[in-house]
Amino acid sequence: MSRKLSLVAASQRGPAVTGAGDRLPHPASLRQAVGGVVFDICNVLYDDTVWRRWVLKVLGRLGLHTNYRSFFRVWDRDYLAEVHRGRSTFHDAFRTFLAAAGLSAGQIEEVQAACQTRRRELQRTARPLPGVKATLAGLHRRGLALAAVANSEHPAPVLQEQLRRFDVAELFTAVVSSLELGSTMPDPDCYLAALRALGLSAGEAAFVGHDTAVLAGASAVGMPAVAFNYDCDARADVYLARFDELLDLVAPPYPKAAAG
Repeated sequence: MSRKLSLVAASQRGPAVTGAGDRLPHPASLRQAVGGVVFDICNVLYDDTVWRRWVLKVLGRLGLHTNYRSFFRVWDRDYLAEVHRGRSTFHDAFRTFLAAAGLSAGQIEEVQAACQTRRRELQRTARPLPGVKATLAGLHRRGLALAAVANSEHPAPVLQEQLRRFDVAELFTAVVSSLELGSTMPDPDCYLAALRALGLSAGEAAFVGHDTAVLAGASAVGMPAVAFNYDCDARADVYLARFDELLDLVAPPYPKAAAG
């Protein structure tokens, strides 16, 4: 009962709002040169919100009307994180979440049956966000080492296949999945695993993310944090309006990467 009540209370709260005046300045480049960039995959390289928006429409037809951000923050924190650590299946976690939200067993069956097909289709047809392919190629040409990391229910080879469908897989030195680490961002292990794969220290690689907590985790381990497609309360060193601004942000190239 307490889990259900906490979920309903959270869904009634609006999202935190950070005014434009709270944003840090937008420098033309990072304060320090970097030799690599680590990207959160979801909602940075592609839009991972399509399925969630669809779910809210389905739930609305069943009489459950809620706020997107607060509703899915509970899902992410209390349920999906266990999936991404390999401790639960998506099916079981989503069923428990829907029950906590107040849906009946019949409604849960209806939503899950539709959900499974829809998720599979959206994962298969996902496309990179505007500017992603050209920008990644440009960073690679400049000699920067690139890594991708994700809180995911899939192992790294599946994530690599997704990047292959985006036609960018060959640009990445490393792909890191929370499933294989047994921990999720903002746990330091996730960032450090990507840094080890690149052979760089925290100060030598920027992190590009969108989620408030994930960006804070990058800052906590000493990585310059770059926010793109970001939450309204996200804190970062730099905020991007367009993905291709990364090309100007990391120029001039890091000396070691430019050599040769």
